[in-house]
Amino acid sequence: MMLFETRAPDAPRPAGPHDGAALAPLHAPLDDALHLLQADPGHSLADPGLARLTQAGLDRLFVAARRQADRSHQGILLLLDLLPLAQRADPATASRLVAGMARQLRHHLEDQQRWQALADNAAYYRDNRQVAERIAARLLRSDQRLPHAALH
Repeated sequence: MMLFETRAPDAPRPAGPHDGAALAPLHAPLDDALHLLQADPGHSLADPGLARLTQAGLDRLFVAARRQADRSHQGILLLLDLLPLAQRADPATASRLVAGMARQLRHHLEDQQRWQALADNAAYYRDNRQVAERIAARLLRSDQRLPHAALH
């Protein structure tokens, strides 16, 4: 498994099929939500907040995130199957349908990539406990330095 983009010095460089995210906007809604939940203002795709989870929690997250990535993939395939049908409509309707399908394809693609990265990162932290413990300790020290009011 691999760990995706991070500023942490002990995490490997990103690689793999998820590098095609150049088409995606800077931060998709799912990405924003995950970073807010992890209190990760840096928007690193390495999901450092996951390092705080237990191995069992990481395993459950891995399975759930993989399922979501698969659902997004199925949505992409369904839209691609429907594309020829949309193109058979009158030109104005076809144009509207194809534009909507393109937006929906992009949404499914962004979500699929992010869910897959989350699954990969959960597996990485689960399988590399020493790295996870170092990152969790760094996050704890960082949290302790924040003024208490900033946490609310």
